[in-house]
Amino acid sequence: MISLSFLIAGPLFIAASQSPQEQLSSSLRRERIEQIRAGYLNASEERRAAALELFSGLRSAANPTGGSLGFKELDALVEVLDPTVTEILTVAHGLARAIDLRVTPGAFESRVEGMGEAMTVHLTRRSAALPEGDSVVSLYWVAPDGRESRARSEMIPAGAFAAGSFEMFIRPPASEPGSWELVCDVGLGEDVGRSRSVGVECLNELSARREALKNLPRQELSGWTPLKALEALCVRGIRHPVLGASELLELAERGSSGALTAVRLESGLEFHLADNPQAKGSLVIAGGSTYSPIELAAGVCGEAWERFAESEQLRVIFIDLPLMAKGGRPSMAMRLREIHDERPDEALHLVAFGDAAGFIPSMRARHPEIPLESVTLVSDSIRRSGRDSRLDVRAMMVECSGSAPEQLWKREVDFGSVLIKEPFVLAGLYVPELMLAWKHSK
Repeated sequence: MISLSFLIAGPLFIAASQSPQEQLSSSLRRERIEQIRAGYLNASEERRAAALELFSGLRSAANPTGGSLGFKELDALVEVLDPTVTEILTVAHGLARAIDLRVTPGAFESRVEGMGEAMTVHLTRRSAALPEGDSVVSLYWVAPDGRESRARSEMIPAGAFAAGSFEMFIRPPASEPGSWELVCDVGLGEDVGRSRSVGVECLNELSARREALKNLPRQELSGWTPLKALEALCVRGIRHPVLGASELLELAERGSSGALTAVRLESGLEFHLADNPQAKGSLVIAGGSTYSPIELAAGVCGEAWERFAESEQLRVIFIDLPLMAKGGRPSMAMRLREIHDERPDEALHLVAFGDAAGFIPSMRARHPEIPLESVTLVSDSIRRSGRDSRLDVRAMMVECSGSAPEQLWKREVDFGSVLIKEPFVLAGLYVPELMLAWKHSK
């Protein structure tokens, strides 16, 4: 096993064939979904109920005739989960909340004095809201301690809003390394609306570190890498949906960031949570085509898996492999066998989401020799009234119907199923605690 710097891939990330605008749209969509997960986790019961009501009308495997999950729907979900939002009362409020900010470069270098590098803020209107005339638009830096300083204020013609996008030019604050935010105010006096903030990190020696990474000898891989994502952020302002600039830089430089480690194997690329010296086994997580390794390993989902790994004394391995071997890549079953062979005396557990979950029973029937201790399947489309006879190990099914008012459990010997009220896109937040509840019901 080789720790990997700057060579990591996953389906969450943006295909190289996409145009810059498509890359931005894909990144913004994933960013909204992560905001919804974080918002739902911290929301009041009232706001959660409002979000679930919105989700109930959207298309999914369980509701094929529902509406699509576009930016309008994503924005509505973000709004209902935001405790600072009460009601949009004026055109300025509505317009401000409809504006997306993209900052180029998307991170800046720490300094104690001087003007700092020139930065371009791209403001894009994502709704039909329009001002009646020209409007004052002000950009504010929000420091790590919450203090605000105005970066720029301009009178923007109504035609610029009608065009859908415009630019403003600013300089970064003199600062030590830290996580800053940029926000946009629209209007004057009491009639002022504020946009959602975007993160813009301040990093030590950013330019020199980026240059050093470019000059390192390395084997290039197709698809996503931390270095490519860092350059997309710094050159085009395309934010990563889950990882910030400092995390991307650390992964590119040394192959790890916090508890997250990037590992390159002959069989492919993986993410591991930090090894527990007292680990009694391995938990392998396959996100399928919906959840990428980083989407589950980092952000709010990653925090839940970290807690689970610590409490259960397991090492956690996030894989992204085809269900069947193809194109020189091994299958999920082949990698599971490799993981067992690396530590043959330890227990091996598997969690699979979406299409990967639907594949596991047939994989188990074809490969009964893989010594799985337990299997957890998470889906919004698998409907079974009882245990699948092909799953001859301790198994749990998590069904994300979105229709259950509360968790509904069914338990048999070595088999459990639970119907949860949350949709599939939020399930990653709750699977670790559901697995613990299932274990303690033995």
